[in-house]
Amino acid sequence: MNLRIKHVLAAGALCWLPVSAQAAEWTEVLVTTGDINAVAMENGRQVMTYYATGGIALIAGDKMAPGGSFECAGMIDAGPDGMTLSLSCATTDTDGDMVFSEVTRGRDSDMPPGQGVYSYTGGTGKWSEFTADCTYEVHTQPGGQGVEFSHCTGEALPPPIAN
Repeated sequence: MNLRIKHVLAAGALCWLPVSAQAAEWTEVLVTTGDINAVAMENGRQVMTYYATGGIALIAGDKMAPGGSFECAGMIDAGPDGMTLSLSCATTDTDGDMVFSEVTRGRDSDMPPGQGVYSYTGGTGKWSEFTADCTYEVHTQPGGQGVEFSHCTGEALPPPIAN
């Protein structure tokens, strides 16, 4: 193979690599209503069960679509030394397909209260191979609802806004 062809192939490979490695980005807006049941423990610690439901809107550029309705359940352990959080969520889209996500936070997190991360871990139908990571911030409203704004990245946009 002559040197000129090798340079063209190398340049083509370099041009392709950044494009294939780019992540899709989008925003999610969630409106949540939930119940927290707490048990007071020693030294100001509280252990809580958490159950919430709500809806999601997905936004990417000038495209916006409903993401579906969700429910989450899990545990919170909070005390003077910080908080651990473990929630599992299932979202059902308008076609009845589901996507699953996990919210985790350890006592060593340096994020302020109301902020954290979650990960999509796959699902059913068009969501079967979907994975992504999101950072969120929750704003509690006077009526008890939470409005959450999330910034997400993954290999592909969520199915409702991918087309």
